[in-house]
Amino acid sequence: MERWEYHRVPSTPGPSTTELNALGEQGWELVLQTGPMGHYVFKRRAAGFRERITLDQRARVQNARTQAE
Repeated sequence: MERWEYHRVPSTPGPSTTELNALGEQGWELVLQTGPMGHYVFKRRAAGFRERITLDQRARVQNARTQAE
């Protein structure tokens, strides 16, 4: 059985194109907009244990690079 995870983003003021592109690169797909004052709802396939470890390590490296700049 596939597992999914969901992410909500307030639609006011709304995500920028850069933010939407970043979410897309992370595997998030827009599935619902709940209205002008609601939320955007994104989903992606939930990572398994091995994938989560790899994603966590990757995020740490990216954060370290960002802080070093």
